[in-house]
Amino acid sequence: MKKREYLKTKNISIIVIFIIWCISVYVTFFTGFEAFWSELQAKYTELNREEGLVVALMPILVVILSGIISSALKARLIFWRRRHALPGHRVFSKLAPKDARIDMEYLRNKIGTIPDDPKAQNTLWYRLYRKYEDGPTVKHTHRNFLLARDLSTISLIFAVFGTIGLIFGSIHFKALSIYFVVMLAHYIILSVVAQNHGNRLVCNVITEYLEDD
Repeated sequence: MKKREYLKTKNISIIVIFIIWCISVYVTFFTGFEAFWSELQAKYTELNREEGLVVALMPILVVILSGIISSALKARLIFWRRRHALPGHRVFSKLAPKDARIDMEYLRNKIGTIPDDPKAQNTLWYRLYRKYEDGPTVKHTHRNFLLARDLSTISLIFAVFGTIGLIFGSIHFKALSIYFVVMLAHYIILSVVAQNHGNRLVCNVITEYLEDD
C-alpha cells in the first residue's frame, strides 16, 4: 500500500494540471461556446494563477476526485468488465501467451502448475508482483497505469456530473452534447491507455520472474 501511495504521489502534479484542464473546459462551456479556444485559454490562465482559489484548493480536489471511486470500481470502469476486471485475473491464460517476451513452456517448468481460475491467477501473480515490484520496468509501468487510471476516472466524473451541472445551468443542448462527447472521449482514450499499461504491467512482472534465475 505504501508503495502504491508513493507512486500516486509522484503523479499528483500531472493530475493537478489535468483537473485544471477539465475545470477550464467545463467553465468555458458553462459561460458560452462562442470563441471557444480564446475563452478556454483565458479561463485556464485564470484558474492556473498562483493565488487563485482553485489552485489553493487543488490538493483537496485531487484527494476527492482520485479517491471518491473505489479501486475495485475503477478497475471495472477502466477495463470495462463487471467481474475479474484486473489484468492479473487473466495474466496466465490470455495475456502472457500473447507476449512475445514470455516463453510459456519455460514459465510452466519454473512456476509449476499454472491456475485457470481468475482469482487464483491474480493471487499467484500478486505474489510475484510483491517480489519484483521494485524492478525498473515494473515500477515505471505501474506508475503510468495508476496515472492513466486516475485521469480516466476523473474524466468520467466530469463527463457525468459536469453534464448534469450544465443541464441545471440551462445550457444550450448543442453545447451540452459537445461537452459530454469531449469528456467521454477523454475517458475512453485514457481507459485504453490504462488498459495497455495495466496489461503491460502484469507481463513485466512475469518477465522479471523469468529473468531471475
